[in-house]
Amino acid sequence: MNDSELKEINDTVEEVTSDIEETANGITSDIEETANDITSDIKETVNDASSDIKETVEDIKSHSQVKREQRRKEVKQARRKAKTASIVGYVCLAVVCVLVIWGIVALVSKQLDKVVPNENYSEGLAENGYISGVTASDKITLPEDYKNIKVPYSEIEFTDEEIDSEIESLLAGYSSLNTDEATTVKDGDDVEIAYVGTVDGVEFDGGSSDSYKLTIGSGTFIEGFEEQLIGANVGSTVEVNVTFPEDYASADLAGKDAVFTVDVNGVYEPEVFDDDFVAENFSDKASTAEEYREYVRSTHEDENLETYIKDYLTENTTVKSYPSKYVRTLKGIQMYDDQQSYEYMNQMYQSYYGSAGYDSFESYIGMTMDEYYQSLKDKAKDTCKVNMIWQAIVEKEGATVDADYYKSYLTEKGQDASYYDTMATTSGEAFVLQQAIAIKGLEIVKAGATVEK
Repeated sequence: MNDSELKEINDTVEEVTSDIEETANGITSDIEETANDITSDIKETVNDASSDIKETVEDIKSHSQVKREQRRKEVKQARRKAKTASIVGYVCLAVVCVLVIWGIVALVSKQLDKVVPNENYSEGLAENGYISGVTASDKITLPEDYKNIKVPYSEIEFTDEEIDSEIESLLAGYSSLNTDEATTVKDGDDVEIAYVGTVDGVEFDGGSSDSYKLTIGSGTFIEGFEEQLIGANVGSTVEVNVTFPEDYASADLAGKDAVFTVDVNGVYEPEVFDDDFVAENFSDKASTAEEYREYVRSTHEDENLETYIKDYLTENTTVKSYPSKYVRTLKGIQMYDDQQSYEYMNQMYQSYYGSAGYDSFESYIGMTMDEYYQSLKDKAKDTCKVNMIWQAIVEKEGATVDADYYKSYLTEKGQDASYYDTMATTSGEAFVLQQAIAIKGLEIVKAGATVEK
């Protein structure tokens, strides 16, 4: 059975579910009417009882009348019991029917949770990038202050310590190799090495390299390898003895002892961060070291501001109803992405270790398929909510987006404007315009936000 047939079956099941829900609502209405009938009968019974008492008092002196009255009450009581029994029986039958129907609904709903992977990212979207057939502002309630959000500076601040850490990482990429043989390897150093690994004296695939940059203490290599290089001098050769883990990806090496002959060829030393370094490498962003630090701060604080706005809107927006067909489309797209990621990871493991890293999709996602289908529903609703937020903002402000708008945005961010055309080809232009709507919506909200220090 192909994907289109499965989709047709799912659409049919959705229609059946709707019919079942309508029937259930009808039965619920019947039960309410029946309950009203019972209430009416109870009132009638009370009135009859009151009448009976009055008539009995008036006729108590006549023995024959008493007997007739007694007989009349017995007949009435029998009729009432028969009628009540009939009503109770109908109510019980109705309740059973409702339970059966809701059981069927639950079963159908479980089947509807199952998803067919969907690689059409533009499905469910109109040509302008809006969710097809949906006015987002009717589906959600935005926070009243969405155009003038107050942001505490502490929520977006990028500290001096964080700036120092980023610059340190930056300098590591501009380091030079120190080959002075008086230099020794320390924990945290980036070391240039060459190595040959053997098991029982025999070299094994993937166990050798003529040039490798290893950060000591990173845990990149198997346990014990990096620690044995600490204290070694540049230019020396170190024999490293290790044992592969029992659960190592390559079954041929798992649990085995290995010996690596390692040549320490040098230690990388970072450049000095000063005005000359900035002028040489980052003149498009700053002319001095201090200016570059401020560039780093402002860039990250701007990113943090955007994150704060997104979180604020998500947390303070109420969804009145979700467009069910679009949510289902998003579930299929998410499943497609997950399966692509699963296949990619296995290809990577196969390439590096000679075997797949995961024996099934379930082992990759770390849950049962039923749990996965439920997680898809939650993720799809989250994505749908975010998309409706940006669409609703653009709707309310009467804004529009098109290819030129997105290409201009890419150019401003220092990216290639042709990325728009590439994405439109692979994912569909409607999907790319939906991304542009999100950019425009954030732009509108950000313009009105105030950072309070």
